[in-house]
Amino acid sequence: MKILVYDDNPHFGGHQIMACHGIEALIATPDIDVILMYNPYNRSLLEKLSGTEKFQILETPCSTQKFQGLRNRFSRTGINMLKEHFQRLEPDLVLCIQGDIEQSSQAVLAAKKCRIDCISYIAIPHRLEKMGAKFGRLRDTLNRYLFNKPSSYITISESMKQLLKDRGTKRPISIVENGIEPPPIPKLVEHDNRFTIGLIGRIEFKQKQQDFFVRSFLQHSSVFTNCRVLIVGSGPDESKLKKLIKDKDSISCMPWQVNMEDVYEMLDMVVIPSRYEGVPLVMLEALARGLPVIGSRVDGMMDLLPTEWTFTTESSASMASTFSAARKTWPLKIEELQHRVIHENSMETFKKNFIHAVEKSFVVKSTGNQ
Repeated sequence: MKILVYDDNPHFGGHQIMACHGIEALIATPDIDVILMYNPYNRSLLEKLSGTEKFQILETPCSTQKFQGLRNRFSRTGINMLKEHFQRLEPDLVLCIQGDIEQSSQAVLAAKKCRIDCISYIAIPHRLEKMGAKFGRLRDTLNRYLFNKPSSYITISESMKQLLKDRGTKRPISIVENGIEPPPIPKLVEHDNRFTIGLIGRIEFKQKQQDFFVRSFLQHSSVFTNCRVLIVGSGPDESKLKKLIKDKDSISCMPWQVNMEDVYEMLDMVVIPSRYEGVPLVMLEALARGLPVIGSRVDGMMDLLPTEWTFTTESSASMASTFSAARKTWPLKIEELQHRVIHENSMETFKKNFIHAVEKSFVVKSTGNQ
């Protein structure tokens, strides 16, 4: 079977990390030939695959742009270019990496025009209105047509599957939970007597809400007594964040580290205050290392974390009370969660389930998928 993996996203994030592991699994599978068509600006994707056995790599002739769902209705240039590529390459299956429904949608539509089965591997099928996107409600209405264009879906959690159904898809949906490498043996690192809270991820207020957390931390100083905050990452709101925490001795920033183990060793808890998420890799990594995690009561956090470790989104009071309770009682819960993540979210399990989902989606074609 020849599979064309398509991703025209110029950015590299958690979903691309998992896609790369999925690509590695496909390449290692006998009787599967892989072609990768990627955005040339996404060098990190190629670097992630640099140690993989040789496979065909092509640059995509087009890229997802703002309002891509709307653009697809008025400009067929990218779709037609991809149609020509697909017809020349003759894949048996197109696997589209989609962060959200607009990303890589030109390839989904091109595959349909070519009558080639297409799987969408999607992480965040949320409404754009919820994500705070410009003209989000209008775009959600205009994008309805996209949800039944793939032949089938692979997504990352039960809540994401339900979101796809809520958005109107009638296509088969497989769940392949994210996987992580086994945690290393912990080092013996001396800590000072302050409780260290970590926020790890792209610095982008609209989704990740580092600004909300900082304001809540400062507002509820009595709850966060003897605590410090370490914010790890970079992103479009980095300069705003640095202004917000200027002269705040208890809050510091650090760029993303190639080796995150030293960061995890510094932390006593991870907080994920996001407005929406898929299944955050940092949540899985922290739990696998025996670190408690509290997060907004949405999506992957709601799926995995104990209810008492989640808080009402954008509620400072709820977040503060959740932190206070979890800080006292987390040792009672962490062993069970750590064991679950290490065994159910292993990289080996992810790769096995990813291959099974791809092969199942190809063999079991949905009724009327063309």
